[in-house]
Amino acid sequence: MSNAAHLVIVVTARPSYARLRTLIQALETDCRVTVLVAGSALLERYGAVVDLIRQDCREVVLTYSVLEGETLETTARSTALLMLDLAGKLRELAPDAVIVHADRHEVLGAAMAARYLELPLIHLQGGEQTGSIDDRVRDGITQLADCHLVSTPAAQARVKAMRGHEAIVTGCPSIDVAAQAQTAPAVTLDELGGDGDALDLSQPFLVVLQHPVSTSADDAFHEMGATLLACEAVGLPVIVFWPGNEAGANASSKAIRMSRGRVPMRTVRNLPPERFLRLLCQASCLVGNSSVGIRECAYLGVPVVNIGDRQVHRERAANVQDVDLFIPAITQAIQAQVAHGRYPSSDLYGDGQGGARMADAVRAFVRGKRDTDCRVGDESWRVSGPRQKADRLRGGRGRGSGEDAGVFARVRQPG
Repeated sequence: MSNAAHLVIVVTARPSYARLRTLIQALETDCRVTVLVAGSALLERYGAVVDLIRQDCREVVLTYSVLEGETLETTARSTALLMLDLAGKLRELAPDAVIVHADRHEVLGAAMAARYLELPLIHLQGGEQTGSIDDRVRDGITQLADCHLVSTPAAQARVKAMRGHEAIVTGCPSIDVAAQAQTAPAVTLDELGGDGDALDLSQPFLVVLQHPVSTSADDAFHEMGATLLACEAVGLPVIVFWPGNEAGANASSKAIRMSRGRVPMRTVRNLPPERFLRLLCQASCLVGNSSVGIRECAYLGVPVVNIGDRQVHRERAANVQDVDLFIPAITQAIQAQVAHGRYPSSDLYGDGQGGARMADAVRAFVRGKRDTDCRVGDESWRVSGPRQKADRLRGGRGRGSGEDAGVFARVRQPG
């Protein structure tokens, strides 16, 4: 594969790998794929997703950038540190393209590093709307990107309105994993792992996955506490996933710890993507504000209670019941969803073939960039080929160096 396309795929958090896994697998059949792992995906306290990535992927590069504290300030500083480190790593790797996913703050840093190095940038899952600061981050990455692979026709239309670029509807690759999970065996307590009570997973239970909202990080303790009090009122056992690396995560974690003993509860840091979706297939209801309730659970038909406005503008299927952060309202919504049971499967976010479609689109994009005159954003430029591009990034012969320097010297001569 000496002349194979070289692609860098950036993974920064536990949900990111779930939505990139089938794409990586499809591309590794005929491309060199470097998975660049950063952010909370490296850290044990968030489930050490990197361990799973190392098992699955051929070439993995690590970059550490997370600052302790989980505040709005550390979020900004961690993003800046990641961009600083990635500038050097991407310059050395000099891939044919960089692939980034969705809307986390670290992804914006990765996108900026790639773009300022004039590396073609492919953005997955742009054009969506949620109602939080993630919208601005996602749209900023869309403005930086050269190729857009989106999940829904509505997202496609929004990208075209923003950039004037065509976007390709591929569906979300995590639906590929959901399709596999539907027919897989139930998760056992040993597979679940975690800490807390020994729950009987053959009986009804709730799953809570609730992120702090960056615009109201100071309220994270009360928001998580209210959700868990509502679950307590319902009376079913609860599996709670610890929050990710976001402002307010420490406060959310404190609320989880204080809720132990009031209801049968087990806490989990992370599960491999397929096992996590298998668990959701068993759950009576998913409670919280995670996009997995909107996306993957739509395909799985899992009842969802979506709390607050973190996902207020995201497209949703019939399986989602939205509710304000009010304990009686949350309790009633959970009870209604448990009583309702499974919903029909929806292909709103994909049909189980997203990874293969994305891989085909990536290959076509890279072929179009190689040895052709290209337009990147509003600038015309030429990629002479992967070797020449790599030399230029590393400071070797190429545009602006070598023989070109002599031209500039002659221009500066008087007369």
